[in-house]
This record gives sequence, C-alpha cells and structure tokens, in this order.
Amino acid sequence: MGILAEIKTDRVMFSYTESEETNKDYYLHCHNYYELYYFIDGDVDYLVEGRQYHLTPHSILLLTPNVFHGVKVNSTKPYLRLALHFLPDILSMERRHLLLSSYPAMEKHSEKKVYYQDPEQYRIYSFFESLIECSKLEPELQKELLPIYMEALLSQVTVMSHLIQSDSGNGSSPNTISKIIAYLNQHLTDSITLDKISEEFYISKHHLNKVFRKATGTTVGDYLLHKRIIYAQQLLINGHTASDAASESGFGDYSAFYRAYSKIIGHSPLQDRGVLPSLVK
Repeated sequence: MGILAEIKTDRVMFSYTESEETNKDYYLHCHNYYELYYFIDGDVDYLVEGRQYHLTPHSILLLTPNVFHGVKVNSTKPYLRLALHFLPDILSMERRHLLLSSYPAMEKHSEKKVYYQDPEQYRIYSFFESLIECSKLEPELQKELLPIYMEALLSQVTVMSHLIQSDSGNGSSPNTISKIIAYLNQHLTDSITLDKISEEFYISKHHLNKVFRKATGTTVGDYLLHKRIIYAQQLLINGHTASDAASESGFGDYSAFYRAYSKIIGHSPLQDRGVLPSLVK
C-alpha cells in the first residue's frame, strides 16, 4: 500500500492511500470510532451492515461506531481513497452533535444514508485537500489546525446530507435481512439464538444462515461476537471491570469473553480498563 499523506494522533487517523492488491472476500470488521471514507477510483465493493455498494468514483461512506463493514477489491486497477477515522471528542462540545448528525444511528441504520454519490457538487474533496495540506505541516501547527480542518469538512458533509434527498436504491440487502440486522442491534446484549431469530422472522435456521452470510459476508454468530466485543471495549474504557463488561455485553462465560476479546482486539480486556480511547495503539 502506498501512503500518499497521513496524520496520526490519539484522536484522529487520516490517510490518503493507493494500492493495486485484490482480495476475493470482504475484510469485515467494526470499531468504536467514526469513519469518513472517500472513494476516488478503483474497482471496489463495500459491505455495510448487509448492504452492498459498488462504489463509483468520488463517492463517500459515513460509518458510525460499531457498524459492521468491509471492502472487497475486485481488480488490480489502482485503488485510490481517503479515510478519516476519529473519536468524537476531537470536535468542540458545542458543535459536536450537529457535526455528527449526518451519521446514521445504529438502531436506525436503514433510515439514514450511508452512501453518497457525486459529493463533488458540494466540494467535499476540496476539504479533504485541506487535510492533505495539514499532513505536511509542522507538528505543533498541525495539532492546532487539525480540529479546525476536520470541523470544516464535517460541516460540509452535514450540509450535503441535509440537502440530498434520501435514496432508497443504493442497498442490495433483502428487506428481511435488514430487519434481522436491526433486530440483532436492538437485542445485542440479550441472549440470542438461531432458534429465537428463526421463530421471530418465520425462517428456517438453514435458510437464515444462508441468506445472512450471502448478504453480510459473515455468520450471525460472528456478527454478534464482533459487535459485543466492541461494545465491551467501550465499557472497559469507561471504567467497568472486565467481568462487568463481559456480563453487560452479553457474555455468560467470562473465559469465552476473554478468549474472544484477546483474539479480536489483539490484547487482553484488562489492558483497556479506564484507558482513554485512542486510535493509536
């Protein structure tokens, strides 16, 4: 991967990258920070909570914390993109709610747009160019200007999202899968089984597994596991004990929680307790 520009702080990660590698399957993951993804060029499909998008040049995705998503690169055509990952406390308190208002809430994921085509009529790319220039500044000046540039970019995204009418034609997920995903998010910490989902949606377990994997690229079990671990990580960061975080995020067995957490996050849950959230590990 070629990094053309980059900024890394404990609250923000910005990258402008180009690559030519392909991957046959979606690289699926979720995380506890916001992401603004700007696709410039390439041959790429993106999967967000079971909805598939074939990205068109100069389009953007708004990815909320804890949203399951992943990219699939279909050919060696140069894949060029901009990605901004950030924690909300980088934004000023008085403007934070407004600047994040364009992002869809997890429990209402299907009601707000995730994907926007042709944002150039709103000059979104020019605001990213300011971040590229910011990446070249002296560290102290960059530190002072980065929040200003970010708020300017998010302000323009907010304007765009309010002006563009909702477009229902972008997603390819069947309505049933959308409802199942909404159900899983609403009952994330409850005891959920395939039997219970099958009964709720009048669908056989075999067919449920088949259509869910086809739509999302993963199983119901893995989907829930990743979502619960990210939720538990936030509880730990907020000061909960590891055992409380395990219980409150839906794990009945602590040892299973510990193993899953270490595998997905890369370290034990004890390392995250009471630690201020950071994008830099």
